[in-house]
Amino acid sequence: MTAYFITCHASVACVRDQFRTLYRPEHRLLYHVDAKAPAALHETVRRLGEAFPNVAVLPSRHYAWAGYSQVATTLEAIDHALGAGPDWSHLVVLSEQHCRLRDEAGLAAALEPGISYVDATPFGAMNPGSQADIAHRFSMDYRELPGIGSFGVVPVEPDPDFLARLRHGSNWFILSRQACAHLAAAARTAPEAARLRAAVHPDENMLQTLLAADGGHAGRIEPRETTFVAWPHISGNADMTFRAEDFRAARAGDRLFIRKRPAHLPQAVADILEGWAAMSEADLSARIGAPLEAAAEAPDAEGTALARRVASRVVRRGRGVQADLPNLRFGLRNPSFSLRFRTARIPDGIDVRILSQDLRHFRVLLLEAERPEIDFAPRRLYGRPAPLLRVRVPEFDFRREILVPEDPAHGFWTRPPDGSVIGLVRLIETYIRVAEGLAMTPAPEPVRGIAAVRQEAAARARSLAWSLRRILKSKRPA
Repeated sequence: MTAYFITCHASVACVRDQFRTLYRPEHRLLYHVDAKAPAALHETVRRLGEAFPNVAVLPSRHYAWAGYSQVATTLEAIDHALGAGPDWSHLVVLSEQHCRLRDEAGLAAALEPGISYVDATPFGAMNPGSQADIAHRFSMDYRELPGIGSFGVVPVEPDPDFLARLRHGSNWFILSRQACAHLAAAARTAPEAARLRAAVHPDENMLQTLLAADGGHAGRIEPRETTFVAWPHISGNADMTFRAEDFRAARAGDRLFIRKRPAHLPQAVADILEGWAAMSEADLSARIGAPLEAAAEAPDAEGTALARRVASRVVRRGRGVQADLPNLRFGLRNPSFSLRFRTARIPDGIDVRILSQDLRHFRVLLLEAERPEIDFAPRRLYGRPAPLLRVRVPEFDFRREILVPEDPAHGFWTRPPDGSVIGLVRLIETYIRVAEGLAMTPAPEPVRGIAAVRQEAAARARSLAWSLRRILKSKRPA
């Protein structure tokens, strides 16, 4: 028997189709739906949990792409699976965008008892470019803003010994029950757990490193990728959706799953998956109802109203302050709260920005709005540390933030139970004053080599393509 842990965030159709192909009465299926997912998806998964006794649904949380919140959700799934009973041998970690590549007998034959299948490359075995990327993830203590991403707050000195013990690999893996039991304990007690939690993008490092450092308590770990990912250089698709030929190639290899699933499956692929389904779409509809239609994406009304309220107070209290609501301009609800402030005294290319997804936790920061730089090297702008951002929000990803060390809260602010925003208004005003003071400090143009320029151009193109896809998607009719 197998336990599947499936994270969901967007598509009702993907979840329904995947459920029909994975479901068997003897398996366990455990779901988590991102708190910011469409209401139709939440309702679909809720109905699955009610209709099928071997389906469970974890409480929703706002998690951020590649953040510790994703690791924490996986650990919660491990705890739930371990507590559900001893009748499963492996936990398979998937997303709603995964499709299986083997029939039931093929999957069962591929999973040997007591063996985990985890891609985990030692830091020392990586090429210099990859090492620079991974080292950057541990160059600061990062704090996660729920539903948004992680922001560096304090620089950390490099630790060669720690990096030597580090492992990096895919966050799509298959764990034996023994490995799950080990991780459930190690994530709380291992000496390196706190450092791993405080990284950016720990989903590709934390559990992989804890498994490698276990001393054999997790059982045998086979270093193997079980998911075929249709990277753009493979599929030719910037959104990494697979083609029929990718599906065929992955099946011919040793992979067990493939992602990302396109919205409309190629007919040949759809026919194969339908042949592996435990029930038809009509059968599923009889159990949980017809597919629910997702409402058209629009800016979050509550977040927009709160942003207007905060903006009006800051503008009213500060002479010459201009406010902008980017989520309204882009027509996005992710983030649900987004503000930009400028004054004539703030240097060109610097914005005071505020973000929130859950409307309870907020982050104020100084953003370098121009010339995103992707070389991972430590930088200083206007005499201040300026770390590279790795936050998947339009206008933020791979830009640089100018830190404000004199702020003990590092720009984080939590809304009190009474809903007051005066504390946030005052924090914004503080950051506006700091931004205006930057004009007194020259900002020399950094000198970069050819390799850094090429790397920056490629990353800028990826970031721009990702942002455009988000914007265009939001404009599509329902």
